Amino acid sequence: MSAIITITDKFRNVFQRFSRFGTWFLEHQRRNLIGIFSIFVMIAFGATVLVSITPRPSNLPSTELNTPVSFGTLNKTASLTKSVFNKNNGVLELHYTISDGSVSDQDLVDISKIKFTAMTDHGDNQVTGRVVPTSNNTVVVQFKNLSHNFNAVTLTAHDKSINTATVEAPSSVVADSSNAKKTTANSNTANGKFIINRDKVSKSNTLTFATQKELEVNESNDKISAQQKLISKNTNAIVEYQKAIDQQQSSIKKYQKILAQSDDSDTQTSINNARDAITQIRTQVSDAQNNIQRAKTNISQYQKIKKQVEDGKSLLPKPTDL
Repeated sequence: MSAIITITDKFRNVFQRFSRFGTWFLEHQRRNLIGIFSIFVMIAFGATVLVSITPRPSNLPSTELNTPVSFGTLNKTASLTKSVFNKNNGVLELHYTISDGSVSDQDLVDISKIKFTAMTDHGDNQVTGRVVPTSNNTVVVQFKNLSHNFNAVTLTAHDKSINTATVEAPSSVVADSSNAKKTTANSNTANGKFIINRDKVSKSNTLTFATQKELEVNESNDKISAQQKLISKNTNAIVEYQKAIDQQQSSIKKYQKILAQSDDSDTQTSINNARDAITQIRTQVSDAQNNIQRAKTNISQYQKIKKQVEDGKSLLPKPTDL
């Protein structure tokens, strides 16, 4: 019974407090409504400010690194190999490798015919950009004064080389008219579009708006380093291939001992298979040796190019503004 009385008293106290609050609210209704309205206004204003200043990633998917993107009508592709951003000075550096699918020598492209156009979403008219050739098949696209909270940068690669397959030379007016639709269809090109989101780029506090000479030297160093890694991998492969040959030769000796005691045809087959395996491995050794020699030749060439650049004798086109 006492428990019921206690619960009833608690409800009565809550009701009395709520009643007093209602009376107080009505007595100060004007002031309270103004206060509530002010709170909502402040919330709305704060949300607007946060939306405007808080960095937001682009709603477009960022182009992945080392993914060939086709552009133009001559089977060329561009791959974004590195993207670095320094938020302190607004410098963004994008590295591209260009490949020509129509020729066997992938390391030689007429880099002067490769152009880029760009669009940024922050920075207004202060943002500047340029395309810097760094070798016969690589370029660096640089931006400066880019906002530290930019959402995304969109770049599009263009090939200015002429594709004669898309050039029409009609023999008559009738032929010209009938080929009009074909010309429109043939003029379509791969878009070559790259999207670089702020949240996908590497960050660097030391990145600067480097000169073409610095970028060319860095590119040569990167290519030399890559060839040295190639030599190291092929050298290690030759060591493993030699171990495999030794294993096969050891197996042949064991099989020959067995064969000397019996005329088992399966044993002779195993010997033949081991000998075939040795022949194949030696071919792999030869391929690896050729890879090493080719890499050494490439290193020698890159070192010559680096020396030319350092001496101020670069043969590449000058940077072009975006």
